[in-house]
Amino acid sequence: MANEFMSVDEIMKDDTLRDYFSMQPKKVDPNSAAFSYYCRTLFRKAMSIYEFDGIPEGWDLDYMLSKLLARGFITITDTEVGVIPLECGVSGINVFNHPTTVIVANPVLGNFSRTIGEDCALVKISYDYRGILDTIYRYAYMLAECDCSISVNLMNSKVAFIGLVEGKQQANSMKAMYDMISRGEPAVFVKGAQINQDTILYNHVKENFVASDIQLLKRKIMSEFLTEIGVNNANTDKRERLTDNEVEANDSEIQLNAGYWLDNIREGFEVANQLYGLNLSIDLKNTFNTEGAFDNVNANSVI
Repeated sequence: MANEFMSVDEIMKDDTLRDYFSMQPKKVDPNSAAFSYYCRTLFRKAMSIYEFDGIPEGWDLDYMLSKLLARGFITITDTEVGVIPLECGVSGINVFNHPTTVIVANPVLGNFSRTIGEDCALVKISYDYRGILDTIYRYAYMLAECDCSISVNLMNSKVAFIGLVEGKQQANSMKAMYDMISRGEPAVFVKGAQINQDTILYNHVKENFVASDIQLLKRKIMSEFLTEIGVNNANTDKRERLTDNEVEANDSEIQLNAGYWLDNIREGFEVANQLYGLNLSIDLKNTFNTEGAFDNVNANSVI
């Protein structure tokens, strides 16, 4: 019912990217170090925006949150080592098409099942029991492509001209000329027939340098990702003389994204609190002021 939490190697083999980029050229391969880097970076950012309260001693918070965000759900249940959060699968179906049972396959605790709401709580982040890996993949792909474009543009900016030659001898002469110029020779003399206006094609390096523009695009992509996961961030593309309403236009969007996930998690926590006498709670770090608007969360707090 839900996607599994994947290692970096498994992420590289996943086909989720192609669901988003159906026109993706065959020669474009997301299996790259840049894609892996951004997958880890974005997932870490998503994990870092939450704060918990009432977590019992001995719970592994990184385990619980990473499984919850990646898989989309976890269970909280009583085991031989106490009440703990565990990775699980789901089965069964009720009249509202929701699962009725969780299935745990743990290397230490073994295999067992529980009934949701009776002897376990199911904590999910979305109605469809899916995690955020599809979002991570989408933005990791775009950011990795930006890095690739920047690298190519930086490499191309090193080429100032291309010499057209008719043979090896002429090529060697032009190479020697270039070496002398590179060494700082004050004057270089070559045979007139060897070089003329038609034998050199000039690459307009400055006009073709777009790496700085792509770097700005990366910032916009990252800002869009932060908005999706519920982080208030500065829009670097703001025009002059914006009204207050325009500047704060994305506040509602941010609250919708963050609020929906939080409501679902809190619902699952409430079941666990009632079943096991816990006091679990979750919120975004420095999120809401008394009027319900975002206060201190910004892009810098999760970078």
